Amino acid sequence: MRYMENLKNLKSLSDNVSKTHENFVVSEINDSCLRLAVNEGEFPWHYHSNSDELFVVLEGELTIEFHDRRLITLKPQDIFLVHKRMTHRTRAKGRTVNLCFEKTESDTIFVE
Repeated sequence: MRYMENLKNLKSLSDNVSKTHENFVVSEINDSCLRLAVNEGEFPWHYHSNSDELFVVLEGELTIEFHDRRLITLKPQDIFLVHKRMTHRTRAKGRTVNLCFEKTESDTIFVE
């Protein structure tokens, strides 16, 4: 039953993460992927030059900050789209689990 390889449980995957920051591809479709991210604390300033990034929060609270000092805080079941080339960083107060949809070949460019 080869098709069973495609069955994954997001809760089980996130429960097995013990690192402060972990981000990995769960599945790919066409030229895009679904990433699962488990975060605590702040992730560095960065942008993606070739892909938009759609965040979906599953657990916890995720704040996305932009260089113009705008903040958006996402709670479970909230979604937010960050357009390509928008410099941003994420901050999780406590353990946060979110999904990200983006191009599989998306780049991440860190900035000071």
